[in-house]
Amino acid sequence: MGFCIIQRLKSMLGRGTLVMSDDKPKMRTLQCEFLKGEVREGLEHFEPYGWTSKAKAGAECLGFFFNGDRSHGVVAVTADRRYRLHVLEGEVAIFDDQGQRVYLKRDGIEINTPKNLPATVGGAMAATVGGNVTLKAPQTLIESNVQISGTLKVSEQITGTGGLAISGGSGASVSGSLAVSGGDVTADGISLKGHTHDCPHGGSTGPAK
Repeated sequence: MGFCIIQRLKSMLGRGTLVMSDDKPKMRTLQCEFLKGEVREGLEHFEPYGWTSKAKAGAECLGFFFNGDRSHGVVAVTADRRYRLHVLEGEVAIFDDQGQRVYLKRDGIEINTPKNLPATVGGAMAATVGGNVTLKAPQTLIESNVQISGTLKVSEQITGTGGLAISGGSGASVSGSLAVSGGDVTADGISLKGHTHDCPHGGSTGPAK
């Protein structure tokens, strides 16, 4: 009897390799190969609430078999040393086999992906940053109105096809040259090109040519 109990206790745990997984059931099931070529199918994969991952074939798994019954088991742990990140004490990382990761480092959070990073927010989005914000990209597209309450400094040219309107505040000032091509400059309804001046000796000057 004692021998049977020992054997049953030994049969309660199993370390193996993932063969395949099935996502069709509400709870993912796994097929794992344990020691001595023992293959078990339909092992439910228990995961923490709010978290899911589908390991690749070849990952390692730890199976639990109730009362040592090898026909009734679950998998609570899967790991893959092929892609595991080496982190420092106290650090946490989410990673996959493509090199993508969210890395909670001791000095901040690092997000890395060689692919796209789309984000959809149904409500408002706010960010409070204590330091500077740096954005590096070949081109930045903003498909909305932009309101800036601080000073806007531009080190290169401002170009556009929609015109430029400035109202309120202290107006606009230009330090340096101002060139107008193919248009006119108007101040309080007076055209720079079309205005005239009265001549003190009679008559008036014609519009600028």
